[in-house]
Amino acid sequence: MKLLHTGDLHLGKAMHEASLLDDQRAMLDALTAELGRGDYDALVIAGDVYDRTVPPAEAVSLFGEFLASVGERFPRLRTLIVPGNHDSAQRLSFASRILERNRIHVACDPERSFIPIITENSGERVAFFLLPFLSPGSLERPESEPEPSVGSARKSRALPELDLFAEPAEETRVERRILASQLDLAKEAARRLDAARPRDIPSVLVAHLFATSGKESASERVFVGAAERVPVSLFDGFSYVALGHLHRPQRVGDRAHYSGSPLAYSFDEAGEEKAFLRVEIDASKPGFPATVTPVPIRPIRQVTRLEGSFADFHSSTRFDAHKDDYLEITLTDPGLVANPVHLLRPKFPLLLSLRQGIGADAAPRANEAGAATTAEPSPAARDPAADFDAFSRELYGEIDPERASLFREILREAIDEA
Repeated sequence: MKLLHTGDLHLGKAMHEASLLDDQRAMLDALTAELGRGDYDALVIAGDVYDRTVPPAEAVSLFGEFLASVGERFPRLRTLIVPGNHDSAQRLSFASRILERNRIHVACDPERSFIPIITENSGERVAFFLLPFLSPGSLERPESEPEPSVGSARKSRALPELDLFAEPAEETRVERRILASQLDLAKEAARRLDAARPRDIPSVLVAHLFATSGKESASERVFVGAAERVPVSLFDGFSYVALGHLHRPQRVGDRAHYSGSPLAYSFDEAGEEKAFLRVEIDASKPGFPATVTPVPIRPIRQVTRLEGSFADFHSSTRFDAHKDDYLEITLTDPGLVANPVHLLRPKFPLLLSLRQGIGADAAPRANEAGAATTAEPSPAARDPAADFDAFSRELYGEIDPERASLFREILREAIDEA
């Protein structure tokens, strides 16, 4: 049984206000091409199909075209999708019953995550379980099962009689605990999955969560606190665990893998090899071993970080090979260069971020329109409130007390949340 694992598509995402829709269309074309080469039984998309809960219309259209193309070209293929923390499960699962007729399954209701989807090919069967991102309260845990009360014993009589002096019968109630943390939700899901998982055929779990040993990157919406991280050992009984949420491709357990995002979505992912994962499960061997092979993705544009003097970029040909990349440039000049983005963008049209190194005696400069620019002071001066005051003074000529007070309030809130 062969499946192709991907996730964290983040359709509709912009990077520093630059639309990535063309890049994402090319990525989906590459995904379709790989499906055509590999004779796959299933396509797994492990969450964060869209970048936000209300995605732009162009992103929805792009994903709809992709599903239609896959359905037409590969009628035998089963497509399995779970919503991530960036998705709206209800919006993503629109027309899910119609999609199921075309072997496209979108998990919306966590309570249905414990019903396996059985896929069969040439006599081999695999049970898929789809676990969407679990929001607080999406699962409950039974706490106790009280014994029936004494008054309820009268139901054994052949004919009901009205007894005005009997205690009223009490209904049997099951107290339930509402689960809020990711850890508690995952433990309850693991308990139910273990009870539902067949032992005689391979089983695959598709889930969107933050594994304890996983390494995040800057483009993820990172949870705060250890209770939001989940030990993948909870799911050790599965033949393969296809994970989404973390953008770096990585193995986090014996049989648990993140495919990572298929494109780089932040500059700290620059230079990383992105891939889909080809997973082959051998149902004929004890333990149903899974072989995982990365399938490299070649983006139409690279995400690149470069460092050099202003002259290296403006006057020489040293970095010309990167003129079509999404760029973050760090200038190493001893002093600030005035309007560097305006001067460099004709040569590097996809310059999205620019940093300048400055001495301790230099004042921070204002951001330039159209690109993120950052002045890097010496390590000794890293007071955000003082930096904001210096920025305001440089930009407006004075410090607005109301604006400064608001910034400090927001800064306190950010520190408290972190």
